[in-house]
Amino acid sequence: MNRPSLFALVAVPLLASSAWSQAATLREAATAAGINFGTATNSNQVRDASSAYATIVKTQFSMVVCENEMKFESTESPIGTYKYGGGDGVAAFAKANNIKLRGHNFIWHSQSTPAQSAVTDRTSGLKVMHGHIENVGTHFKDDVYEWDVLNETYSGGTRSLWYKIGADYTDSALSIARKVLGTSAYLVSNDYGADGVNSKSTAILAIAKGWQDHKVPIDGIGFQCHLGSGIRKDDISANIKRFGDLGLRVSLTEIDITNSKAADWTNLMNACLENFNCVNFVTWGLADGNSWLGSGCGGCLLYSGSSNSAQPHQDIIDALIDAMKKADPTIAAKRKAFAALPPGSLGPGTVIGLYDLSKPTAHRGKNLSGLAPMPVFSTSTGGVVDPLGRVKSFAPARINGLEILTP
Repeated sequence: MNRPSLFALVAVPLLASSAWSQAATLREAATAAGINFGTATNSNQVRDASSAYATIVKTQFSMVVCENEMKFESTESPIGTYKYGGGDGVAAFAKANNIKLRGHNFIWHSQSTPAQSAVTDRTSGLKVMHGHIENVGTHFKDDVYEWDVLNETYSGGTRSLWYKIGADYTDSALSIARKVLGTSAYLVSNDYGADGVNSKSTAILAIAKGWQDHKVPIDGIGFQCHLGSGIRKDDISANIKRFGDLGLRVSLTEIDITNSKAADWTNLMNACLENFNCVNFVTWGLADGNSWLGSGCGGCLLYSGSSNSAQPHQDIIDALIDAMKKADPTIAAKRKAFAALPPGSLGPGTVIGLYDLSKPTAHRGKNLSGLAPMPVFSTSTGGVVDPLGRVKSFAPARINGLEILTP
């Protein structure tokens, strides 16, 4: 059942007007509008919860994401050896301050150095992928609200080390993640340069539709939003809407705006506010001095300075709060109801096989008939895992030539 059908069953209460008039911080205004307002951080920055930096984060933001500390080489190095100290520090801060935590990320072509030599072909790649998602996902399962399962997979293309698995490695990552996480977290594919309606976002839209058609578990799409001044609200809003038409959540995940003006931030915020499926608005850092772009990024974030010296770009913050206060309460209520739907509208149960074993299969325009479900490595319980990360320890059922596997 697609998300729009589920959503139709959810009652949509109107918001009390007092919720808007009393909002005084970014966090309060965003909560009233039904949006999680977030920022990227690291464990050192929030270790002292009473510091000026940490106080800003817990006062102004309702979501955080580790900028680097949950990536592959930060959590698994060498292969099979796991470390979680950095991610645990941010997770503890988030939990203590009732802040949601985004997981970033499982599968990316960059910052995955230990996997470079370990992934040589389909079998080794699936084994490394399964081990990483299973261990890291299980460790943070009770903490993370939404995972970037895939990061820049469209942008990475064939240069990605994971492409050695095959063109369907993205399907495998999503299926493994759902198997590991169940319905504890939303599964997202995150990418850059696809924020508005363009050839890249159109291709990602087609891929997302293919995932849905073939029962590959996906909850949402992340638009990184590394942008420059001159943001066109209508273009981004139209793009968000067409993913909403598929029933998919949209998260704006890594926002920075080089040489930004207040109007740029309000245009981006209003593009989100116009669409009930836009649920997360996350800046890639708190202050300009902490930005990956460097301190000379022309006011690319919401604060100047860095860390404990951060000072607000007050005109931008005021404009954002004002935009959220003016958000359409009907859309906001619809967003809250939509966001409350549990992860995994497909559920972690029966998955219809992607491949018709009786004839060659065209999957997203590629002939993958040679990739029919087959054992790729054994489990400790005596079962085997197929290329989609599904465990099978029995003869699969067949319906009209399609194989059905129950994880």
